[in-house]
Amino acid sequence: MLLRLSRFASALLLFFSLFAQAEPREFGAPAAAPPSATPLAAGAHRPRICLVLSGGGARGAAHVGVIQVLEEMRVPIDCIAGTSMGAIVGAAYASGMSVHEMMRELDKLTLERLFSDKPPRALEPMSVKADDFVPLASFEFGLSKQGLATPKGLISGVALEAELRHLVKVRGVHRFDDLPIPYRAVATNLGNGTIFVFDHGELTTAMRASMAVPAIVAPLNLDGTLLVDGGLVRNLPVDIARAMGADIVIAVNLGTPLLKPDQIKGMMGVSMQMINILAEENVRESLGQLRPQDVLILPELGSFSAADFDHLALAVPFGEAAARKVADRLAPLALPPREYAALRARQQSHAAPLSGTIDAIEIVGNERVNPAVFLDDMETKPGEPLDEAKLDLDMRRIYGTGDFESVQPEIDSVGGRQTLKVSVTEKSWGPTYARFGISLEAALGQNATFDLFGKVRTTWLNQLGAEWRNDFILGNTVYLGTSWYQPLTPAQDFFVEPRASYLNTPFDIYVGDVKYAEYNDQLLGAGLDAGANLREYGEARVGLFFGERKFKLTAGPTLFPSTERTTIGAVRVGLRLDRLDNVSLPRSGYFLDFEAVDSLPALGATDSYVRYFAEARAAFSSGHHTLRLSVRAGGTPDEDDLPAYAQFRLGGFLNMSGYRPQQLMGPRFVYGRAIYQYKLRDIPLFQGAYAGVSYELADMPQIIESNDKSLFQSGTLFLAVDTPLGVAYLGYGYASGGNQAIYLFLGKPY
Repeated sequence: MLLRLSRFASALLLFFSLFAQAEPREFGAPAAAPPSATPLAAGAHRPRICLVLSGGGARGAAHVGVIQVLEEMRVPIDCIAGTSMGAIVGAAYASGMSVHEMMRELDKLTLERLFSDKPPRALEPMSVKADDFVPLASFEFGLSKQGLATPKGLISGVALEAELRHLVKVRGVHRFDDLPIPYRAVATNLGNGTIFVFDHGELTTAMRASMAVPAIVAPLNLDGTLLVDGGLVRNLPVDIARAMGADIVIAVNLGTPLLKPDQIKGMMGVSMQMINILAEENVRESLGQLRPQDVLILPELGSFSAADFDHLALAVPFGEAAARKVADRLAPLALPPREYAALRARQQSHAAPLSGTIDAIEIVGNERVNPAVFLDDMETKPGEPLDEAKLDLDMRRIYGTGDFESVQPEIDSVGGRQTLKVSVTEKSWGPTYARFGISLEAALGQNATFDLFGKVRTTWLNQLGAEWRNDFILGNTVYLGTSWYQPLTPAQDFFVEPRASYLNTPFDIYVGDVKYAEYNDQLLGAGLDAGANLREYGEARVGLFFGERKFKLTAGPTLFPSTERTTIGAVRVGLRLDRLDNVSLPRSGYFLDFEAVDSLPALGATDSYVRYFAEARAAFSSGHHTLRLSVRAGGTPDEDDLPAYAQFRLGGFLNMSGYRPQQLMGPRFVYGRAIYQYKLRDIPLFQGAYAGVSYELADMPQIIESNDKSLFQSGTLFLAVDTPLGVAYLGYGYASGGNQAIYLFLGKPY
């Protein structure tokens, strides 16, 4: 809702500001270049040269271009200090990665790969997938006696760390002075605002902390210290290089200029300017520490966006051009060819990826969560060779359970035995969570419905992972539901779920195109389910349900007595398989659902009937083109009549568009739908914008005798865009018989 909109605004603000560190200039005045250096001879007693790389978001890929020129000119690098994106490029080079290898990895990186923490949806547990069919915003609150709590960042950094591991060529080195090139990464201590310098530990941890952009990437919790992007305190860490023993510093500074007064629009503009001013202040201080023999390189990136992680390689030539501009300053630092080749050979000799067999797996840091829940699901197994692609996916799969704010793997090698230690941090805003959302369907000029959705769940109430789940809908429909989900095994293969609910929803009767009568369908009931989890594939359930149903007339003639109460006593069997990559705008995967209900007088039911429902969906894509197919069917095995409340209903947007919701009603039906959708554009961190067309066909004998048709057709044209509030649609639906409607829809179409 509004808070998710705030999330979106914050994302835009911080992507284009915190990643974009300030240029080295005196508030509009160009920085003075250091005086020319005296040529320095190469040899056994040559000076120690340290490379200093600034932050700058995606613009930081220009650092690779600088390094490429330094290699061409045979300028030795004896140590590296970096901040944010500079820390990432610096760590890759310090670990022994060549320029060619860095370029290859840059080509693979995208905004989604860096900042999409969740695993592919097909691999998520069913408890997480089920919520995707409800119009809930992804933003999650924590509830406690102290009030509302929120995550510390839009993303946890799990995907970011996975990509960073691909940029580290040598593994298992914990003293950064022991790397092929000694290295330091700079972060900011969020607790007191001071600088934090990494000189030991896991290299990827240091890289991730240095680039933890506040409010975008969650702070790194290191033994109780919260660390964020180092650019806030030292965007150009010249002093850190000097502390490493640098005689000569080659400093590469990136950034964007301060906004001009007429560019400062509203609160967002003011915030961006304040952040850039803070960064500029510490950059000015660092520039003042440069000496005459030091070299300053200023890539002129122009309008290249600090958030453009989809085109990182395009920034590399800017770094090359800037380094060549100061070639006369760099030339005296060059080594003879043979001496430089020997240096680079030493720096790359022991840079080899971590390999070998994983002998054991340990989970550390968990307090509430039983690790047995996800250990069985991990593809990385003791006794098998380490596969980093599997490991990355395992970390995202663990994060995808919804219990953790960070997941960090570390390989501990002792005496030839390799142990995979997975350090987890459980959500500090848990274990009670709340999510909210809205659904809006307006057939312009006809009718509109609005519903507010909410879900509150308390997790890990015992060691088997019990959850207390509460759901509500307020609006056109009123629904209140509560259940206790109790797994029966540590791996949660089997479960039971007692539940209770209250429902009050419109039940409309149409004669032709005219709404003939309006009822409220009221249901109060309780039940018990038992089921089996089929891991990420699906779940099977069988259960009992008891209750009481009543129809209350609100408008129109009486079709059945408003005071008549119907008792419910039924057995329900269900099977669901879900491997879609997305529910609203799928591009691949499949979905299968089957449900059968047997209403039994022996269980106290007023009516005796058997009702079944089945659905299948599939999506196929090539490039920007997607074909979505859906088939649904329902009825009774012996074609018996169903009571009014058990009839099937069609109508509404992409559920026989052109007809009003519930306009078509019958005891059995077969429905088919084909949708072609074309992706118009990508939207960072969202599904993007689409245009589409659909064709729908339904065979449904009508319960109202005057509705003598049984075969119905419908077509839809629509535009769809993923927004902070969910997927929004603008569509036009035309149906047989001249029925048509213009739709504004927000939520989950059937």
